[in-house]
Amino acid sequence: MGPRQLSQPFGDEPYDEVDLPRAPLVRVLSQLRFERMSVLDSPSTAGAFTAALSDVYPYSDSSTELNLLLGGGQVASQPTSQTVWRLRSADKSRTVTLTNGSISLETSNYRGRGDFCKELLSVIEALQGIVKVPSFNRIGVRYTNQITGNLLNRLSDLFRAEVLGVSSTPLGNAQLQHAVSQASFVLGGGTGLVGQWGQLSENSGFDPGLPVLPVRSYILDLDAYLQSDSISPSPAAIQADALALAERAYRFLRWAVTLDFLREFGGDV
Repeated sequence: MGPRQLSQPFGDEPYDEVDLPRAPLVRVLSQLRFERMSVLDSPSTAGAFTAALSDVYPYSDSSTELNLLLGGGQVASQPTSQTVWRLRSADKSRTVTLTNGSISLETSNYRGRGDFCKELLSVIEALQGIVKVPSFNRIGVRYTNQITGNLLNRLSDLFRAEVLGVSSTPLGNAQLQHAVSQASFVLGGGTGLVGQWGQLSENSGFDPGLPVLPVRSYILDLDAYLQSDSISPSPAAIQADALALAERAYRFLRWAVTLDFLREFGGDV
């Protein structure tokens, strides 16, 4: 059976994997959350973690998170005790971020979920070798696609109508500037998916972790997650959970996009 568009975003229809060498991915991110631990308040612990990954992530820096306090017509920044440690790969395409309560792996050079989750395994093994987090309470795998340029004139060829919404509606003399929708889905067992899609106007954004573009764009952002008070701390179990979440996000993508989308971004369809 050749590649085809799926009829449901969360069904069990079989599908063929389609590699997209020119996928419009601007970021792939996996974050794991856990309860605060006193050992992570020590800079020496973060230093040991940084050293453990230094062969692959030679660049590192740290910063203090700021809280913005609104009141009296003024905005004030107040430093907190929450320190953020960031480790970057030699080519700057991958970043590991550690706080007292979360760890994440982010890449702008995605080579498939197998490769990405294998790298996540290495990061969690390094963390557990030093800190030994007893359990995690959330795992998320998030994919952010962003399209610009002439392809904005072909959105109805690339995405199904349920995702496009007002972006595919004739507006007469008006031009759509900004319309982003969000949908949250619960699948049971603590799993779910949060999706965002729509058009952004010039110099606007939807996520503070991404750069604001000076041109119009269309985004499709998918965050598949597992949330529970007792997620296994085993690195191998986390890798397996992350692979399942990545597959769920990919299944939703295959429902949301058309075969023209797959062809446009290099798929052998």
